[in-house]
Amino acid sequence: MLVSVLAIGGLGVMAVMGVVAAFIITGWIGQPVPVLGFEQTFDQPIDFPHTVHASLLPLDRVAADGEKMDGLGLDCTFCHRTVTTQANAGIPPVGFCATCHQVIGAADNVQINLLRDAADIIGDDGTEPVNWKRVHRLPDHVRFVHEPHIRYLTQNPSEVTGTTDGVTQGAAGVCSTCHGNVAAMQQVEQVESLKMGQCVDCHRDNGAPTDCVACHH
Repeated sequence: MLVSVLAIGGLGVMAVMGVVAAFIITGWIGQPVPVLGFEQTFDQPIDFPHTVHASLLPLDRVAADGEKMDGLGLDCTFCHRTVTTQANAGIPPVGFCATCHQVIGAADNVQINLLRDAADIIGDDGTEPVNWKRVHRLPDHVRFVHEPHIRYLTQNPSEVTGTTDGVTQGAAGVCSTCHGNVAAMQQVEQVESLKMGQCVDCHRDNGAPTDCVACHH
């Protein structure tokens, strides 16, 4: 009896260790299993559906007049204005979003009213920034500059991977290489591992430098 209990207990310990090892290995090589808060996306302070703003395809939505809605097809650089000139892509201030949404969107739309409140269109708290949660994050010792990557892929469209439901010209047409089909995402999620091996392989394939100082501080 004791032997049976010990055997079963040993198998249980091995099973748990195997699950933990698989989780760590998966997270090291690619992305961690989406459990216990390790999902590759976040609920944002205000819902921002890229499907509505960036997609060019019909949406599963109906407008106020009862007509079927299509995506607006905004170019990525309409909001992420520094992606072609600076290190980061840039997030628009709340006032930029309010330029449209002070008049666009129903008066009882809860999510849009959160934006209007932050922009001081409604409410009396004054203008406040929206604290968006960052989805794509690299380690602090990694230096990633968007501009040269956007420039290279724009000049070499054959090296672009992935597809997009949105604009396919210019910078917007190359973002899917690292970010996936964002125009099809109701909620943005990380779809690529963005690990060192992926970056090094891409640099090798495209004749970019692979020495440490190219990417590390």
